Amino acid sequence: MAHAATTPECWRCQTGPHAALLCPACEAPLPLAPDADLFTVLGLPRSLAVDRADLERRYHAMSRAVHPDRHQTGDARARELAERVSAAVNRAYRTLRDPVLRGRYWLELHGRPLHESGQKVPPALATLVFETQEKLEDVRADPAGAVRADVEAVRAELVARLGRLRDELQRLYGGAVDADELARRLSEIAYLRTLRGDVEAALGELSGTDSRH
Repeated sequence: MAHAATTPECWRCQTGPHAALLCPACEAPLPLAPDADLFTVLGLPRSLAVDRADLERRYHAMSRAVHPDRHQTGDARARELAERVSAAVNRAYRTLRDPVLRGRYWLELHGRPLHESGQKVPPALATLVFETQEKLEDVRADPAGAVRADVEAVRAELVARLGRLRDELQRLYGGAVDADELARRLSEIAYLRTLRGDVEAALGELSGTDSRH
């Protein structure tokens, strides 16, 4: 079941408290409850297993209900709350629709924030990272050399591994979640994304070199 975060009585009509973003009596936008997280903003249980179709329905319904344009003729408090609640709905949707962002947020809620700065190479990626760094050094040493095919192959491998890891996340979310396992998978994804960025930058440099020859 969803975690029920409630707000005090409605500031406009004094009914409540309500577990909603709009007052059911007068449709005034309500301030978010202090204990509301991104799952409860969309009325979802705090679970990694999210039904995408249900998420879409909830988002579009709530987005329409609290959109600032619907409250632009109201008083200043209604307009201010509509902007705040609409921003929270949009943030919840962006976070929860993405399995990687959802996993990172779930870890944060459970006191396990995933820090990317200064992270060590995940053991499962050590060989790939070493080989990729060697190829990138070759590119920097000889940007006009015939290394494009090697670097493009590395990029393809990184994209494929990222796809497999995202699939593994979905399977992981379908059962009892092991926070340590989830953190390992998300760390690998974060590192692979960084490595892919380095490879794409190198390919961009190669393109620039080619255009000058």
